[in-house]
Amino acid sequence: MLKLINDKIIKTMLKIQPPTAIDFDPAIVAKDRDNKPVLMIDVRFSSMYGSPELDIFKMEEYQHIPFLMFANSNVIRIFKSPDFAEVNRLETKKVLGFYDGSSIEGIIYQFTLITLLQSWLRDLDYHWKSENPPYLEEIKAIGLLALLEDITTEDLQLLS
Repeated sequence: MLKLINDKIIKTMLKIQPPTAIDFDPAIVAKDRDNKPVLMIDVRFSSMYGSPELDIFKMEEYQHIPFLMFANSNVIRIFKSPDFAEVNRLETKKVLGFYDGSSIEGIIYQFTLITLLQSWLRDLDYHWKSENPPYLEEIKAIGLLALLEDITTEDLQLLS
């Protein structure tokens, strides 16, 4: 009887499919020196959202923001307004491992992703850890680096 119940639970778990599409739901906002948002970041730590090919909807609600970013444990995708074309795709562990390699081994938690993303953004602006933060040239090439001058970041999940 117990085996039958376990088999049924396992079959049910195997049927759960990760989503192929999500709504953009920012966890971090980066603001310029005039307190104007220049980048909104949706952060998803769960392996359910680990696909690098997720379709992301409802970005049009943020047309007034120059850049949007989606980050999960595998990939950081950067989109540019107003059409939200994907302008860059970075490997999460290559970016964030630079700031704390031990914390990105195995399962990466939401708080860890948020903290390390904020560290990277501040490093791109202030160069507190490196003169050449990860993907500096790529961020410069898409026009995002110029907007990150004197930024502040806020964790929107803590505010709600």
